[in-house]
Amino acid sequence: MNNNNEIQSNDGSRSRNSRRLCSRVLLVLLIVGLASRIAITIHGGLATPPVPGSDASEYDSYAWNLAQGRGFSGISPDVIKPDGQLLEHPTAYRAPGTSVLWAGLYSIFGHRYSVVRISQCVLGALTILLIYGIGRKCFGETVALLAAAIYAVWPAALLYSSQLQSEPLYTFLFCCFILISLQFAERPSWPRSAAAGILLGLAMLTRGNAVLMVALIVPWSVWQFRRTPRLVVRGLAISLLAFVMLVPWTIRNYGIFHSFIPFETGGGDVLLGSYNRVIASDPLYYGYWIYPTSDLPEYRDQITAPNNELIRDHVETQLAIKWIRNHPETWWYLAESRFRRSWTPVLQSQSPKLYRVGTLLSWGPILVLFALGFFPSAIYFLRTNNPGWILHLGVFHFVLTAIVFWGSSRFRYPVEGLCIILASATFVWFCGIIGRRIKIAAWRTN
Repeated sequence: MNNNNEIQSNDGSRSRNSRRLCSRVLLVLLIVGLASRIAITIHGGLATPPVPGSDASEYDSYAWNLAQGRGFSGISPDVIKPDGQLLEHPTAYRAPGTSVLWAGLYSIFGHRYSVVRISQCVLGALTILLIYGIGRKCFGETVALLAAAIYAVWPAALLYSSQLQSEPLYTFLFCCFILISLQFAERPSWPRSAAAGILLGLAMLTRGNAVLMVALIVPWSVWQFRRTPRLVVRGLAISLLAFVMLVPWTIRNYGIFHSFIPFETGGGDVLLGSYNRVIASDPLYYGYWIYPTSDLPEYRDQITAPNNELIRDHVETQLAIKWIRNHPETWWYLAESRFRRSWTPVLQSQSPKLYRVGTLLSWGPILVLFALGFFPSAIYFLRTNNPGWILHLGVFHFVLTAIVFWGSSRFRYPVEGLCIILASATFVWFCGIIGRRIKIAAWRTN
């Protein structure tokens, strides 16, 4: 009996020591990740204002007006004053999530871009912990720590933390949603269902393409809880609550535009920029996107004439649908080119050399390991009823976005953490096989 107690005591002591070591490693990774992000941001210009006409300038316009009590208003493309300058007006051109966060920071600290960038660095560092949590739930401690270590110094993560964009917030919300969903699968309570739904709704309010994940979570819930109908209902509530989160924004938009706008009025830009003669014929834009007003002169007058963002959005959408219907021969080419561009580690020659080398050396090895492990891990999860295949659905939501619109590292970045987890699992698995073979060979030799 005393021996058994001693063994149990030793096991408990080892477990506590292991947890302490893991916590210390995570703390180091968090510090390294935050310091790296801040260093890159300082190097690029901590207080540098956004470039006029950029996405960041639009986010900033809405955020500053919100902070000053003028509501969600600001500039949008091709809505101008008589003097030709962009008109500030109530808008729904972009989803509100990013600007709402910035507005909160502006209200507290003033109109300071340095504060926004530092907050994004903090979100990026916290995402390291989310990557660890997701990896631990799906594959265990070793894979989790390896994935977190890679993500702590991941070049794309360092870069996006320094830019005034929606990616840091969306990535944080999306990864948090994945982790809470995995926790919900372990203990399917209503509070966890509600938390997952709220996070997914907030992600949609930051980037509209998260709506694809709202659809994909349905088969995940049905499969995971197929033996317990009441738990299926709790899983489906995630999607329902995510849509409920859109209601206030949709009501606000209807009051202003008298039209149903659950996401944004920038969809026409995305659609027409993705389906046109240039994208279908110019190798420079293989699998990519162009800006309709400047790059499609045959449509310019139709797009700019309304001087109204809602009508402009409808015009662009109709032009894109007409082009798609008239050019069925391009459908396969467009889908194939977008899929390849969305995954390739080889950037085009006009990209800066540092970006090309960095992407090849970082994303290249991860892509190979990820591709090798993607389907085997999905099959394993499905066979064992492990909820970890939500990672694969998360990646699939990016693939759908790329195929429907265009291949972009901006679309891929929010799920690169999931790809790193799957790549790390593949690497650990291969190391395990090699280690066992070495042990067997050594045993036979002896």
